[in-house]
Amino acid sequence: MNTPKRKNQFYRIVFNPFPTIKNNKLRWKDKFNTPRCESEPSLKIEWLWFGFYSVLGDDQYWEQWLWIHKYCDGDEVSAMESWPWKDGTTKLTTWID
Repeated sequence: MNTPKRKNQFYRIVFNPFPTIKNNKLRWKDKFNTPRCESEPSLKIEWLWFGFYSVLGDDQYWEQWLWIHKYCDGDEVSAMESWPWKDGTTKLTTWID
């Protein structure tokens, strides 16, 4: 599995004299015996008039990562074969390499 891509964004805020840093971890739940990503790992920094937001990966990446490491004991080949999600129209797997 490839490493996740980081998405960065700078933005302006109302004046904030105190530096604020939020670091979120991966949050997920098990629903119908498959993983659901609640929030991706992210970093948010705000100070003065500026903000910076960075997210690592997306829902699809983290759900596949959880499927490999929590449901298939780290075996990527069996994880790809047992991935339960299929496209509704083409009936092909939604697994992304």
